Amino acid sequence: MKIIGINSSHDTSLCQYDTETGILEFMHEEERFRREKYWTPTAVQQGDEGFETTYPDQLQCIHKGGVETPDKLVMASFDRRNVELKINNQKLMEDRMLSIEVADYVRSEPMTNQRLEDFCEKFGEFGVVDGIGYGGEHIEEYIHDGFAAQFEGDLEDYYFWFEHHMYHAYCGYHLSPYIEQQEDAIAIVMDGGGARLNYDTMAGYQEIESIYRMSPNQPAKRQWVLSSNHRFLGDLKGSNFPNQQEGTLDYMGENLTEIEDGVIYEYTSRASNGMDFSNMSHALGCDHQGRAAGKVMGMASYGIVDSDYKRFNKFSISQELELNAFEETCKTIQKAIDMNVDCKNIVLSGGYALNCTNNYKYLSRFPEHQFYVDPIPHDGGTAFGACIHLEYLMKTGEENNATNTDT
Repeated sequence: MKIIGINSSHDTSLCQYDTETGILEFMHEEERFRREKYWTPTAVQQGDEGFETTYPDQLQCIHKGGVETPDKLVMASFDRRNVELKINNQKLMEDRMLSIEVADYVRSEPMTNQRLEDFCEKFGEFGVVDGIGYGGEHIEEYIHDGFAAQFEGDLEDYYFWFEHHMYHAYCGYHLSPYIEQQEDAIAIVMDGGGARLNYDTMAGYQEIESIYRMSPNQPAKRQWVLSSNHRFLGDLKGSNFPNQQEGTLDYMGENLTEIEDGVIYEYTSRASNGMDFSNMSHALGCDHQGRAAGKVMGMASYGIVDSDYKRFNKFSISQELELNAFEETCKTIQKAIDMNVDCKNIVLSGGYALNCTNNYKYLSRFPEHQFYVDPIPHDGGTAFGACIHLEYLMKTGEENNATNTDT
């Protein structure tokens, strides 16, 4: 059976996987066909008339790549379900007591969906939340329907799940030597933000770090997930809070821990290591959308952390960020090792695994373990991971029961 996987987030990609041979037959990245770096499909809502695409109708990696209609089609993406806090900046500036009250409310406890609703009721004149319980046609479904329609012939269905880190884990493990050697591995995924796994209760939080136990011929076993609402709170942190109130928002509602079906879910307000680099790329003027995280990683090689000049030097600032990120990542790796004391194989995936300097340093920090870095750690690799996920579900007949979106 031929399965085609399409990643519709940034690093848009398409791959074909043969379930009989277990071979990834090809992988296309849309930006290579368009000659447009970081190309991403988007759509905007046009009032009550649904969505309108802001990209040409054809996905060029389908048509120029000569891709034929597959037996099965599966979509992958980051999570476009939007939760947005609209801020009345003028009112914040004019009413000091209100700004203090809002800051205290937000940072006192994790911002669950119930607390978001309470926020709207309490501060209705100040800001409103969009996205909770959104009932219209979903933007993700609109984009994916458009992609599926571009294949000739009849596709019985396509599949889409709000998974992201799991696809990274599958991609890294199934491209590693461990799968061929029939060995288990620990997959550690780190990026700027993936799926909102508990959207019904914690819609503002996206997974930023996760740990999976990977075994040959078995589905991935999720063990631990750290989710952050840093992006959601970015709206609030960028508002005009007087007298250092803005700075205190870095400590909003820290660390709620829940255990569900044996999986540990932690919630935080801190940015991920990957997002720190993206934020820095924006702050240093490398890219207005924060997509130039790789430039910050590159500049770190030229920095001198001990220099008194570092606060005015973008190279030293970048290096200090990289060193701090390395230590934080080592904590996650150690957590994964402690949870899997019988396994010495580690797979790194997700956008943060593009940091080749830190990847090399893990070897000396953890000399008893073997590391394999996913060769497609950015979101393009999730197209392949989605194919593997679908294959496992088909083996157990669960693919239709687990479908979030179908035709």
